[in-house]
Amino acid sequence: MATRAEAFTGRLPVSTTGIKRLMAEHPVTSFFATALIGTWLFQAPMILSSDGLGLLQYQVPFPIFVVLFLLSTFAGPTLGAVVVTEALEGRAGVRRFFRRYFQWRVGILPYLIVLFGYPLLWLVAVSSQLGLAPLQAIAGQPSTFFTSYLSGVLVFPAIIQWGEEPGWRGFALTRLQERYSPLVAALVVGLVHGVWHLPNFLMVGGPNAAGPFDPAKFGLNILLIMIISIAFSWVYNRANQSILIAVLIHSSFNASQGWVGRLVPNVPRATEYVLMGLYVLIAVILVVVTKGRLGYRPEQGGDSVEGTARWVDSEEA
Repeated sequence: MATRAEAFTGRLPVSTTGIKRLMAEHPVTSFFATALIGTWLFQAPMILSSDGLGLLQYQVPFPIFVVLFLLSTFAGPTLGAVVVTEALEGRAGVRRFFRRYFQWRVGILPYLIVLFGYPLLWLVAVSSQLGLAPLQAIAGQPSTFFTSYLSGVLVFPAIIQWGEEPGWRGFALTRLQERYSPLVAALVVGLVHGVWHLPNFLMVGGPNAAGPFDPAKFGLNILLIMIISIAFSWVYNRANQSILIAVLIHSSFNASQGWVGRLVPNVPRATEYVLMGLYVLIAVILVVVTKGRLGYRPEQGGDSVEGTARWVDSEEA
């Protein structure tokens, strides 16, 4: 089994050959390639159909669309993380990786952010356009926080983030931070994560319809994901690199939009610009306050052999 140091320097065991050796010598690049190719292959039927590029004149039935879309998230980031981890650390490394799915003893702060962080940002942004209307809507429908928001964080669309975050934060960010600054690592992960969404912008029809491909809109989305990646990375590091928390904070981000959209139909377009400003402000504050470290500590747990072993030992003690 290759140690982490060997994986980064290329000094691998003689028995490591072929594709595994290539992955072990270039783990992050191998992960990114697998994440993109794995997801895009499963989404290719939709991209090529009349709902996408129209190269083939057929429509993917909705049930098949849903299945392929869900599988594509796991066949990309999660599969990439598992395959490259196995090349680096063998089956023991994969077991350590999956244990981090259940790493829940991370203090109260990450959970408070998951529960209230993005919902509050959305309420601030919408209230800046509609005054007290959002708060009045909550007062009239308080149960929606549980039925709409929490269900989105814990059930659906949360299942999609279980396919994404083990790869983006659980593997790529963890390893990039060991070689580069946490800020650079967060931006690189955000950049690739943004490019990974390309199929969504090629859908002119169907359940994920985005209309004709707009390079400016696609580029703006990549920039947004890079900015948000800074906050995601800080929460993840504060939670001792827990994959569970990485999934929950991403789910919270997505579920907040659906919840506020249910409370206040026809949210003004200007709300998006207010939100973008808030995301930028938070990113700047985190970078300044943490001096670019984003809560990262080299002695943290996470995907490294030594760090994860220490966490497991403490849990079993």
